[in-house]
Amino acid sequence: MRSAISYREAGQSAKAVEMFRSRLPHARFAPRDHAFFTAHLAGALAAAGEPDQAATTGLTALGLAAGPGFGQALTELRHTAGQLRPYARRPAVRELRQALTAVTV
Repeated sequence: MRSAISYREAGQSAKAVEMFRSRLPHARFAPRDHAFFTAHLAGALAAAGEPDQAATTGLTALGLAAGPGFGQALTELRHTAGQLRPYARRPAVRELRQALTAVTV
């Protein structure tokens, strides 16, 4: 997962998405880590030009992070929502942005 985050930060979003998708479903993580890595996947998808999938994945991460208040995942999701601003009229993106505004943590 660290490598996937590194690829994302290096601007190689497609490689990051590939790595997240290949490892995230099969790994066992603490709930906080699962939310965090799923949020990073959403950001990588946004950067890779997949706004609808990014928003859907972001909603999944939000479902994992909002209740327990996993701050790092929520911060990452807010960053992803910012990346998705150009796609604000898309239903999934709008839903993610609205759901994030409802989170008070």
